[in-house]
Amino acid sequence: MNQAPNILVAHELGDQLIARIAETAPKASLRMKGRQDVDAADMAWAEIFFGWPPRRLLKEASRLGWVHLPSAGADGYTDGGIYAHPGVILTNSSGVFGIPLADHAFSMMLAFSRTLHTYIRFQQEKHWEKLPDSGELYGKTLGIIGLGDIGTEVALRAKAFGMEIWALKRRIATKPDYIDQLVGPAGLRDLLEVSDYVAIALPLTDETRKLIGEKELRCMQSHAVLINVGRGPIIDEAALIRALQEGWLRGAGLDVFEEEPLPKTSPLWDMPNVVITPHSGGVTPESDRRTTEIFCHNLKRWLEGRRDEMTNLVDMQAGY
Repeated sequence: MNQAPNILVAHELGDQLIARIAETAPKASLRMKGRQDVDAADMAWAEIFFGWPPRRLLKEASRLGWVHLPSAGADGYTDGGIYAHPGVILTNSSGVFGIPLADHAFSMMLAFSRTLHTYIRFQQEKHWEKLPDSGELYGKTLGIIGLGDIGTEVALRAKAFGMEIWALKRRIATKPDYIDQLVGPAGLRDLLEVSDYVAIALPLTDETRKLIGEKELRCMQSHAVLINVGRGPIIDEAALIRALQEGWLRGAGLDVFEEEPLPKTSPLWDMPNVVITPHSGGVTPESDRRTTEIFCHNLKRWLEGRRDEMTNLVDMQAGY
């Protein structure tokens, strides 16, 4: 086993977290680069890559054996044939972002419920007006599309707020106590029709791409709010823009988009019924710590030759 691998960290981490990696692999050669600064020489040097390796340079990665993604999503790295050899191990950071992304989704729901998105504009305009349509989350129905780590954390918060919770899961299992209705993919329409708020917490796969299009958006209630903290291409963005313009639904809270950064020409920027954040829902110091802990856990097993015991292995067929 190689106790002194070349480890390339192309993800911004604090000094304490870099020291944690160095402590786990004291004989390793450790190189830190900015995500945009990785070049062909770096890829040819790296045996272990912590970050998002540039796809255009993967052909240079003749020594690469393991990639750890700082994201829970693995889209862009599971479509086959992109690695220098088929033995590359791919792990992700699933389990890291449930807490911050659930907080983020809930902050958006509360903003719409209490009309904070409008009051913030009033504050900027020094305009004093009480709005009659501020509401409560209590008693409302929340539909959660995707009941993994993120969806589960959203559901737990919703239960504490007294909401009725519908959830969609690809594989139906025993219904958790905090879920009122659990449905499979065939129940998507039913979930959309009953929900006052819909939160998307899915990975991007061939099955989920444009899962929410015009037909699905027209199923939603006109007072409903759509929240997306999963991946942008899960929603047909052109259909969503039309839905928001024509009042098929009340509003949308979006942390992810089909194209990122969101182009300045997108109509979404100027819509008063849209809350936009720049794919920042999972960004917290705690998330970086959790991601590094997963990496170090797996790094120890890599160094010990116990690769079959590594966690967070990405299923290349499933896409996550």
